[in-house]
Amino acid sequence: MNFRYALRQLRKNPGFTLTAVLTLTIGIGATTAIFSLVDAVLLRPLPFPEPDRLVWLSQQDHSLPGAASESLSYPDYFDWRAQNHSFSGLASYTGGGVTFQQNGESQRLDAQVVSSNFFHVLGAAPILGRDFRWEDEKPGNRAVMLSHALWQSAFGSSKQIAGSAITLDYHNYTVAGVMPEGFRFPAGGRGVALWLSLGDAATGKNPATSQRGNDQLEVIGRLKPGVTLQQAKADLDVIAASIARQYPDSNKWDTTVLAWTLLDHMVGDTRPALRLLFGAVVLVLLLACANVAGLLTARGSQRIAELALRSAIGASRSELIGLLLAEPVILSFCGGITGVLLASLLLKVLIRLAPLDIPRLDQVSLNGTVLLFASAVSAVTGLLFGLLPAWQTSKAAPSQALREAARSLSSGRRQHRLHSGLVIAQTTIGLVLLVGSGLLIRSFVQVLHVDPGFDPKNVFTARVRGFDRYSHDQHFQFYERLLTKLAAIPGVQSASAGWPLPLSDSRATISFAIAGRPMAPGDRPSEPIAVVMPGYFKTLRIPLLSGRTFTDQDGLNGSPVAIINQAFARKYFPGENAIGQRIQPGLGDDSKFDRSIREIVGVVGDIKGAGLTVDVDPEYYLPLAQALISDPYLTVRTNGDPAGIESTVRAAVGEIDKAVPIYQVQSLGDYLSRSEAQPRFQAVLLTCFAGVALLLSAIGLYGLLSYIVAQRTFEIGLRMAIGAQREDVLRMILNRGLKLAGLGLIAGFAASALLTGLLTHMLYKVKPLDPVTFSVVGLVLIAVSALASFPPAWRASRLDPMKTLRDQ
Repeated sequence: MNFRYALRQLRKNPGFTLTAVLTLTIGIGATTAIFSLVDAVLLRPLPFPEPDRLVWLSQQDHSLPGAASESLSYPDYFDWRAQNHSFSGLASYTGGGVTFQQNGESQRLDAQVVSSNFFHVLGAAPILGRDFRWEDEKPGNRAVMLSHALWQSAFGSSKQIAGSAITLDYHNYTVAGVMPEGFRFPAGGRGVALWLSLGDAATGKNPATSQRGNDQLEVIGRLKPGVTLQQAKADLDVIAASIARQYPDSNKWDTTVLAWTLLDHMVGDTRPALRLLFGAVVLVLLLACANVAGLLTARGSQRIAELALRSAIGASRSELIGLLLAEPVILSFCGGITGVLLASLLLKVLIRLAPLDIPRLDQVSLNGTVLLFASAVSAVTGLLFGLLPAWQTSKAAPSQALREAARSLSSGRRQHRLHSGLVIAQTTIGLVLLVGSGLLIRSFVQVLHVDPGFDPKNVFTARVRGFDRYSHDQHFQFYERLLTKLAAIPGVQSASAGWPLPLSDSRATISFAIAGRPMAPGDRPSEPIAVVMPGYFKTLRIPLLSGRTFTDQDGLNGSPVAIINQAFARKYFPGENAIGQRIQPGLGDDSKFDRSIREIVGVVGDIKGAGLTVDVDPEYYLPLAQALISDPYLTVRTNGDPAGIESTVRAAVGEIDKAVPIYQVQSLGDYLSRSEAQPRFQAVLLTCFAGVALLLSAIGLYGLLSYIVAQRTFEIGLRMAIGAQREDVLRMILNRGLKLAGLGLIAGFAASALLTGLLTHMLYKVKPLDPVTFSVVGLVLIAVSALASFPPAWRASRLDPMKTLRDQ
């Protein structure tokens, strides 16, 4: 009965109904969309058996302030695996790529080299064929596990593929099996087409599996039942310390083990950002509830006579509250349905805006969990914004309610106070969101103005997979021929190659000794290394500060040389001329240049290699001819849009060797844009939430003042009849609006001062209590409040006092 009556009342007031439903749609839709993201990334367990027992392991060198986690070498991993007592299994993996040859064509595929127990530790098994075996780790045993997608696309889902041979990197590999559809590691990772056994890494004159100090492995483990993460870490700390004592040349004594759950490792820095966004959208939802509660309060004041009459003829207070709650429940139900529809649209925008490095982004969807959340939110919001107005409206005594309903001058005083409180709360929430978005915008602007140390405009980049096809000398000569061809292309200013590319997330550190400075092998410093060809600094426009850059004379038969950046010179040669100094890196490539003493011939400017907001590291550069590195990045500077030369570059590679694939084609500007993606994503979303909050706050204030004008029409007419001027009435209503805004401003600044500390790790060169942001946001809020207050104030000042008194 209550719901049928409420539906009739809502149909009679389409303006009120539409406003309330739209407000709830925005709040519920935005909250549901962000929860979908949070659910997929943070809350959903990993798709493996007993995922809480899966652990990611690394190590950290405490001799370096703020040192990041480091990978492991194969020998260290083998020692950890054999000596620990805390894990039912430890497995290793490392990323890479392979050239896949089929039917005379070549393509580059993403791959991982994994230990034989990798899938067993995860709790995954192939759907076809067999798992890797211990013998697949022996030198020369080349086994491969196919992804379901590659099995379908390249082999037509053949049931006979297990045990057959395929060609990868110009070697025959035996297909062990095929993994299930949807298997991904890391979970949500994209593009891994196959997994190789360790046997190939154990093959060769200087196999990677024997190089202690060649840290390249990621390690995961499955805890034994009853073993805690802290116990497992302590167990491995003992093993790591023992290894450091035995091998001081490669393992530092003050390196300790880092251990996280696998999910925590995958989520990483994404967790605090998503929590912040979810908190922000919950504030938007609360603001929407306050807005609708204000509308219901105003509407309830118009029903005082009706409720008083119902009470007088015997209706209990609980029955009145039930009657008043029927409308909020219907509104929340409608807002929930339309909110889910809005969430489905917002998700598409979110996924498009989100940085690509957010894990499990491809699994974001409106699944059953999300729909259940949306239903719960709808139900809770219905009670949240409906209960207080219903309670307030229903508690007046019938005789008093009838008397107040008859006197417009004094009716609705309680509703005024409640409505005013809701407007102050809306203003407070809006200000908090505005301050947060203002800080993130200021931070993002700072990021945009960071000088990366190189010029990313009009630079084409790509990688060419030819390393496994050629010897080291042939590999270098291939690039020499290719760069000569590229430099001759019309519109190309310069061409070179190097590794790693700035901002490409592929860096390596190698220890070195400084000539004339005796030190124990375990105390040798390690810094990031880059391997480049002549013309690299010119192509990227990295300035030469002193000395010279690499030339053709620094080739296969040249003297061992190196170039350092300015940070390296400041750290290791303060107050000295770095040119002519000598360093001795240990490359571990078993070439004639391995552990050669190199003369520093040049100092170049610092570049932001690891990220725009990351401090510059000391870095040193070696000539490509003198350091064994696979798949360096081509760098080609053009006169215009670099995308226009892709086909020409592919043709140039094909002229030299058609079997060599080209891949990872991007402009250097794309890498820069990716580095800006995270702060851009945070700033855009929080700004959108703040904009919605500001709009809802303005609507709430406008609605309150309109309601006050309607309720106080007789009083305003009487004031004007006895001499009040129109300007006085205008000022009175404006002052009421600005007073409420001022109270919300004070409360909002206090709340912001307490909450902005949560943004510290997301800000770059901006303080949480930034006075510029607080001042600008305060002025914006006052201006919007004044604009929202003016129309009701203007209408009040235009009233005809005689007509008003006659109508009353």
